[in-house]
Amino acid sequence: MTDDKRGSAQWRSSPPFYEHLGLKLDALADGRSAIRLPFQKYFSNTRGEVHGGAVAALVDAAMSQAVRSTIALGASVATISMNLNYLAPAHGELTCKGTVVRGGKSVAFAEAEVTDEKGSAVCRGSATFRLMLPKKEGETRK
Repeated sequence: MTDDKRGSAQWRSSPPFYEHLGLKLDALADGRSAIRLPFQKYFSNTRGEVHGGAVAALVDAAMSQAVRSTIALGASVATISMNLNYLAPAHGELTCKGTVVRGGKSVAFAEAEVTDEKGSAVCRGSATFRLMLPKKEGETRK
């Protein structure tokens, strides 16, 4: 990914939390996403590393956006379960790439990897998402 293309993708959903974190969307298409979390000192833990909760939020955003890129506009996505494996302390700006592994009519499964400024993997995650497609006219939900 080149710097001139960074941020040219369009969010499929942009909750205020993403803005609060300062997330930057670099790519989003065909079940894949790339999102950056610029370092901010208040994301640090007591050792000066990026706090695991901030990393988790980045992973969830990357996977949910990847899932959203495969479904109709107006559909909703909710995280059912998420598993994270922290591989190394995270420092500086982080990048997370999310990928849809399998999608269905009501559930999707995605994976993600977070790398630091040096390109070293610091976290891997996977999640299951509930898909809530827009209702058709006259349709009711159970």
